[in-house]
Amino acid sequence: MNPDEGLFSVVEKEVELLGFELVKLDVISRGHRKVLRLFIDRPEESVSVGDCIKVSKAVGFVLEGEELIQGAFNLEVSSPGINRPLVKPAHFEKFTGHSARVEYFEGAREKKTVIGEIARVGEDSIVILSEGKETTVGFDRIIKASLHGEKWDIGSAKGRGKKRTGKSR
Repeated sequence: MNPDEGLFSVVEKEVELLGFELVKLDVISRGHRKVLRLFIDRPEESVSVGDCIKVSKAVGFVLEGEELIQGAFNLEVSSPGINRPLVKPAHFEKFTGHSARVEYFEGAREKKTVIGEIARVGEDSIVILSEGKETTVGFDRIIKASLHGEKWDIGSAKGRGKKRTGKSR
């Protein structure tokens, strides 16, 4: 088992107990200190700064008690943002019809990037429609994926997941 899998499991459990989804967990080494970046979301409401503070305190407390991280670490908690990462198959399903940027391996070592609409999501792969051409990418070949070039109405829970319309103020 990858050591980060145990960390992910503990963090995901705590985040879910607080009523949020753990979208992504990044672990980055910065010298002698690690940085843990958590991206959280919830289905019906936007994530507030207060929510991030609540999750940060709870997860920080659990991580210190579990001693899963050796040495000093910083914990950063935020919402996924406008160009939210797409990590799980459910993320791709939720945003079918939206524009995404997907970096993936083609063959053994060649990296490719496709930007286009998420057309379909299968059991093992996604189909991206770009310039009239369909590209099928297996989930096991995805390096990194995120929404791309979308403008979201972040301020209201009702507008969640819909493109912003009208003029900016």
